[in-house]
Amino acid sequence: MEKFKPTNIKGAADTLPEVQILRNHVTDTLRKNFEAFGFAPIETAMVNYLEVLAYKYDADAEIMREIYKIKDQGERDLGLRFDLTIPFAKFIATNRNLKMPFRRYEIGRVWRNGPVKAGRLREFYQCDVDIVGTSGQVVEAELIALAVKSFLDLGIEPVIKYGNRKVLIGLIEAAIGKGADATKIIPIIDKIEKVSKEELVKELQKHMSKAAAEKLLTSFEKPPVHEEVTSLQNALKALGIDQYCVYSPSLARGLNYYTSTIWEVFDKKQRITSSLSGGGRYDNIITEWVGNGQNYPAVGLSFGLEPIMAVLNASRENMQDVPKIVDILVLSMNTLKESHKLAMGLRDAGIKVLTMTDVKPSKVFEYADKENIPFVTVVGERECADWKIKIKNMKSGEEKEVGMYDFAVIAEVLK
Repeated sequence: MEKFKPTNIKGAADTLPEVQILRNHVTDTLRKNFEAFGFAPIETAMVNYLEVLAYKYDADAEIMREIYKIKDQGERDLGLRFDLTIPFAKFIATNRNLKMPFRRYEIGRVWRNGPVKAGRLREFYQCDVDIVGTSGQVVEAELIALAVKSFLDLGIEPVIKYGNRKVLIGLIEAAIGKGADATKIIPIIDKIEKVSKEELVKELQKHMSKAAAEKLLTSFEKPPVHEEVTSLQNALKALGIDQYCVYSPSLARGLNYYTSTIWEVFDKKQRITSSLSGGGRYDNIITEWVGNGQNYPAVGLSFGLEPIMAVLNASRENMQDVPKIVDILVLSMNTLKESHKLAMGLRDAGIKVLTMTDVKPSKVFEYADKENIPFVTVVGERECADWKIKIKNMKSGEEKEVGMYDFAVIAEVLK
């Protein structure tokens, strides 16, 4: 019998500390901006009834093939969430006493059994914000502004392509007639920048004539002006972020629940070609689920943590670019009581401290250099007798002598 070899399934990955540190830096940056824009945190269930996840989708829809399906002991059909929007719609429908407008954010794992490539795994994180109870393009522009600020804070210059589902459906109906089943065509249009025109025409011919397919693709070059598009453009300009935004009438976003404005965010330097973030307005799902005669207009923005990580990793030159998790390493040489007092005082001052005990200093300095720890101090019997310590800057090699418990001075040295 062949020996079992532990391994991850394709599209799932464990993370090393330096990767997780960078990931935490991204989520901390996003969380800070989410709260700066007035969003409150929630958490939704990861496992849901399959009929909840399948809402708004035909059985042959691509997303239905990507849902990880499971059964419980009662043989009920369940599934792992593939995004955070559908579970959020369920959250609103089951918590009807919430005051509107309701603004929330959530950072959590989702699963899709789809193709694996750079920036796209099968088990990954999404970081979402949503607003329920507000219509209009101003709030949509606000979410785009949140995206711009977040990406700039992460050192990524964004290009935001935006469109409108109403315009898109109007162009489809102009090509093949009123009442066209756009749900079959939109996922094909979503590939417009990924495959050749010939391939698109061939795939569109499953639902229309060749002439209609060519007419549809040509119509994206000069689309009709729509008041919602104009209103969004004015709002983007008023917020001073229009320079990051490009109108793209063929933008589709394959999910069927979007009703009007949609957008996707890309890296201007094209370090990866996948979108880093996306969002749009979905006014019907919550309204239909609640079913009390009240409208629940909604708009959301989602950040893909894995593609953002792929961009940041592509721009990193070495370990020095990883955000540090430890500010100083304190080595105790048979001075446990004094070293502990020093470490705890520094921690109370907001300094991140790693302690080691009775290890050779040469090994400690070697370890600190490898782990990107910027400062090291050794606390031995001589330091305790003089009440002074030397703090070594691992990058420059410079040492500074300070009072052992002069925490304010030590904090200045560590800046």
